[in-house]
Amino acid sequence: MAQDTDRRTIEARPSVGAIYAEAGRRLMLRPEATALAAVVVLFIVFTILSPELFPTKLTYISVMSVAAELGIVSIGVTLLMIGGHFDLSVGAVLGLTSFVSVTLMRDFGMPPYVAAPAAVAVGACLGAINGAIVVRFRIHSFVVTLGTMLIWRGVTIALTGGFPMTVPIPPAFKAMMSGPLLGGFRMSMLWFLVIGALGTFLLVRTRFGNWIQARGQNEQAARNLGVPVDQVTIILFMLASSLAAVAGVIQVARFSSVDALRGEGIELQAVAVTVIGGTLLSGGFGSVVGTIFGAITFGMIQVGLVLAGAPGHFFRTLTGLIVVGAVILNTDVARRLASSKPFGGFRRSSEAADAAIAAEQGRDNSGMTEVRRE
Repeated sequence: MAQDTDRRTIEARPSVGAIYAEAGRRLMLRPEATALAAVVVLFIVFTILSPELFPTKLTYISVMSVAAELGIVSIGVTLLMIGGHFDLSVGAVLGLTSFVSVTLMRDFGMPPYVAAPAAVAVGACLGAINGAIVVRFRIHSFVVTLGTMLIWRGVTIALTGGFPMTVPIPPAFKAMMSGPLLGGFRMSMLWFLVIGALGTFLLVRTRFGNWIQARGQNEQAARNLGVPVDQVTIILFMLASSLAAVAGVIQVARFSSVDALRGEGIELQAVAVTVIGGTLLSGGFGSVVGTIFGAITFGMIQVGLVLAGAPGHFFRTLTGLIVVGAVILNTDVARRLASSKPFGGFRRSSEAADAAIAAEQGRDNSGMTEVRRE
């Protein structure tokens, strides 16, 4: 009897191909799958178009320099969009907080180690204003932040007089915020990756992350379950504006200046990066890791088109095409994959499938170890 049971168990075990097919199907259901695919496709395309220029270390440094500052802003926007809200004022917040940091250093003699946190605190206050208006008056965040975007931008233009403002930045602070890193990369990349790791931990490993996703999926249901929806909303707006301020401080350290239009248009770029990263516009589903890949995608487009000698308007055209494609993949294709029948006879989200995939991966890793030993 025991031999018959073992024989049936062996016969019922799915094939290796079915296990890998199911692993691939589940990977495509991840929010960051689209952005990862975009990075791979763009790398192949630009390598073919510019084989001598694109696959080089200097190109990777340029890509990450573009991705880092935009990505920091986009991480805050991602968390907010997963929570079911938009923030169109992050670009104006970036500009205004950059002005605050420059003014504190130049006119009040504050060291940058004091002026920078003060600028981030101002950004948090601006975000709290957005959140408080949304919560108190129940106005859609799109409308509220559209209005505050115009207000903060107008204030920045008025305070700067429309002219650039410069300030000497101590070399130590410049090196800490945007100076060279190992291999020629900038410190802004390290800040970007650290903030991305913290954002991922917040979203997937904390109670607050569960509250964010619950708020984005169904606000009323989240309230019924005891989620402090209003507090979560205000904190998310504060996070988005604070990260915009961090990006502004990095730019001040990098350029030693601020101008009236600093950060203009970055709010739409951040939304594009977030959507490419797999976050749904309806909220409740998304990934900070996907946003990191989305920012890298954005950097690859900008740098790759320059190296390929393409006209400047191709940048926006290609970005728009990728955004539309990402929305299609993240809605229609993902919906079909989610409703499709799993490979190998597994049930959806079954522990058996997880165990089989993990066992197959462990078998592959042990095989690679044996090969290395030989």
